[in-house]
Amino acid sequence: MVRPNIASVTEITNEERQTIYEYVVEHAPVRTRRLQEALYPNDRRAIDHHLALLEQNGLLVETDDRVRVTADLARVAKPETVGLSSFDSPVVFRPATEDNRSELVSVMRSMADEQPSVETASTVATETDNRPLYWHDSAGEYAVCVATIDDTVCGWVRVDATARAQTAHTATVTGGVVEPRREAGIGTRLLAYARQCADCCGYEKLYQHLPAANQRGIDFLVNRGWTVEATWDDHYLLDGSYVDDVILSAAVDR
Repeated sequence: MVRPNIASVTEITNEERQTIYEYVVEHAPVRTRRLQEALYPNDRRAIDHHLALLEQNGLLVETDDRVRVTADLARVAKPETVGLSSFDSPVVFRPATEDNRSELVSVMRSMADEQPSVETASTVATETDNRPLYWHDSAGEYAVCVATIDDTVCGWVRVDATARAQTAHTATVTGGVVEPRREAGIGTRLLAYARQCADCCGYEKLYQHLPAANQRGIDFLVNRGWTVEATWDDHYLLDGSYVDDVILSAAVDR
C-alpha cells in the first residue's frame, strides 16, 4: 500500500548504514543472517549495531527475523476528521498504530462469525496480530487504517498489493465496521479513505472478493460505484456448501 520512505536515505550520513539500507531496499524482506553474511560475514556485532541505529531512526523494521524498509505511511495517508450526524464526537480516519493493535485485533475477531469476505475476519485478525501494520518489500505492500471515535476503534480497512508485474497496478481491500456503529457512514468513508491512499501510491484499481452469500456486502459496494466484474461458480467450500466467489472492482481515481 505504501511506498518506502526512500527520501530518508539522504538522512543517512554513515556510509556503512547507507549500504545496509540500500541492500534491504533491494532484497527485502531479508533475514538478519543473510544480511550479515552479505555485508559483515565476520562481524556480527557491527551489523547488530548498525541495524539498531537504523531501526531507532525509523528507517528499518525487524520482525520474525526479517528486515524490511519502514513505510512512511503518514506521507500518503494523512488523518482525516469527519463529523457524522449519528455521533456526538467526530470520526477520525487514520493509519493504525501499535497502540491500536490489541483493540484492532479484538474488533476484527468480533466479526469472525460474519464471514464478510472469503478471507475471514478471524484470519485477518491473526495476521494483523503477527505482522507489521504496514510494510513494503519486494513481495508487495500492505497497510491497515482505522476509524476511531473518542480514540476507540470502530472500523478498519486493510489494503494489500503484490509486486507481481501483471497486477502491480491493483490492490485488494478488506474491512469492516463494528455492529453498533454501522449504517452511519463510517464504512463509506473508510472505502473513500482507502481509495485516496491507493491513489497517492499510484494504484489504478481496487478489488474485493466476496462470497455470494454476503449479498448485503455486495449491495453495499455496488451502491457506492463498485462493479461486479466476474463470478466464479462454486469456487469456495464454506461450512460444507459450495459458494460462488463474486469479484468486485472500482477505479481508484473515480
